[in-house]
Amino acid sequence: MRKSIILYITILFLCVSSGCNTGIESTKTITFSRDDRKRLAPTPEEKLMEDLRSQVLSEWSKGKRFLVSDNRVSVVFDPYSVNPDEGDLAGKVIEYEGVATKTTPGGADEAVIVFKDGSRILQYSTGKTPEVAATSISGMDVPMLIDLDLVEKARKILWGKKVWTRSQLWYDTDENKIDGRKFVAVDITDITPGTMVFPLKISIIDEKGKPAVMYMNAGGAGNESRTFQNLFSLADPKIKFPGIQDEVWSLIQLGKVRPGMTKEECKLSLGNPSDVNSGHDWNSTIDLWQYTNGTFLRFQDGVLLDFRN
Repeated sequence: MRKSIILYITILFLCVSSGCNTGIESTKTITFSRDDRKRLAPTPEEKLMEDLRSQVLSEWSKGKRFLVSDNRVSVVFDPYSVNPDEGDLAGKVIEYEGVATKTTPGGADEAVIVFKDGSRILQYSTGKTPEVAATSISGMDVPMLIDLDLVEKARKILWGKKVWTRSQLWYDTDENKIDGRKFVAVDITDITPGTMVFPLKISIIDEKGKPAVMYMNAGGAGNESRTFQNLFSLADPKIKFPGIQDEVWSLIQLGKVRPGMTKEECKLSLGNPSDVNSGHDWNSTIDLWQYTNGTFLRFQDGVLLDFRN
């Protein structure tokens, strides 16, 4: 009988891995709509960052400063204002000059944002009417520009704070990916301009004095991967899990699993699975978790039996 059970479990695991029809129920990850998220109570991390927003165009003052993050920004500006082949804008700070209006071939008015690079005028066509652009375009919406007011506001909020990491997405000061740890205490030592994708560069130092960098976006939506609330916690996460052994917690911090871990421990380590399959044999419940990176976990009665990376 025991050999039959083991054979059944093995076939079950292999079939789900290869996508064959086992008759086992499959439950997709549940996602909340935007309205559902709005009804959820904000976390302390969300409350801290609720004032971190980039001003809309109507709030900009002449001289507002932006850092150019990439030379490819040349193709964003109107060709008569900058030659795309010049490619010398990355790292420069340009200033907002005002809003002009041009008439489209269809006869409609279009807002054009005017910037200055010293004596050079750079024009960005918004594709929107002046009225719509004034309230819908923020400092984060012009491609490859980093709003320096936003960076300074983030610095005032976060500089010097002790937080706990929720991500292993750590980089060294040369922007090389390094092995990071989750759920460790770090001090935020600086906030500076980041990249065209993640405009905020968060410098941290861990309890061992090791410096690192994490990149953050300024969005507030919980489904964005690098918002503050998805990168950091204001309280020690381990307090909520007093029953987890130190050895297992060390694996969780490294994003690893081993047989014998519970579903909760595996979820803390690897995050939510992309697909869940459940079934039963004669004596136990078998669960298979699949992740988008190809990792499979197999549980028996809620305990990790084995896994495949």
